[in-house]
Amino acid sequence: MTYAKNKIDIHEQVTNQIIDLLDQVDLDNYQPPFASLAAKGLPLNPTTKNHYQGVNILNLWFNQQAKKFSSNHWASFKQWKDNGAKIKKGEKGTRIVFYKTLTKTEENSSGETETHKIPMLRLYTVFNANQVENYNQDAIKVPEQDRVERISLVEEFCSKTGADIRHGGDEAFFAPDEDFIQMPETRLFLDTEEASATENYYSTLLHELTHWTGSKHRLKRDLAQNQKEREKYAFEELVAELGAAFLCAHHGIAQNHPPNHALYIKSWLKALQDDKTFIFKASAQAAKAVDFLDQLVRGEP
Repeated sequence: MTYAKNKIDIHEQVTNQIIDLLDQVDLDNYQPPFASLAAKGLPLNPTTKNHYQGVNILNLWFNQQAKKFSSNHWASFKQWKDNGAKIKKGEKGTRIVFYKTLTKTEENSSGETETHKIPMLRLYTVFNANQVENYNQDAIKVPEQDRVERISLVEEFCSKTGADIRHGGDEAFFAPDEDFIQMPETRLFLDTEEASATENYYSTLLHELTHWTGSKHRLKRDLAQNQKEREKYAFEELVAELGAAFLCAHHGIAQNHPPNHALYIKSWLKALQDDKTFIFKASAQAAKAVDFLDQLVRGEP
């Protein structure tokens, strides 16, 4: 009985938190997250094998998105030339910044030696791998860091549900017709200001696992297949977001990014004339999905 009560408390707490966040969201300032770009990896220099840092990450991500580049590899004209590649005719580069600290030593009026550090900002122009010829990106082997720390209890929980969970590509989704969950490789999940790579991975996995419960041979929710069915799509996404939040709370996974979830949810609720009753209906369905998963894990019929 105590266990059930605790679960209800978690549901109420998370739901109320999201409702509060929905009220605070200014849709006029809404910006979609960079999840799809982040999944493609940090911008990389194939010559130095180093990732770009700071504001250059956002700058190159913006350009990659705007120009529809599939590669996250960027290098200067000289670096591409040294690699045997050639910039395609008519291609324009992207400016990046490089901070360097110069150390200057001089003698003061008292004859003492003083050292000064002078920050310098330099501009460089880089080109994306899609803008060059004679370059084989697959031949560049860069050590990949997997930032996701496996949580054995969550792994065991997901395994015992019997869900078909596959890894590959750079998108996360549930395919109802073929009944499997597709997840990007764990190495593609990054630390953000809102959450760690581990939290981002498991909250995404539990989101898709909630979708999985709604299939026609499980809880039989009306799963919209595309965004044209706005009402169905919005409702199911809301169920999955809340289900992921409940499951993360249940498994002790810190979710530091509900504001991003709230932005996403409210962007859909706007299309439904901000009918907030949907969040209560969706919360009930999310709780039902979590109970269903718990029953599967416990081996109950």
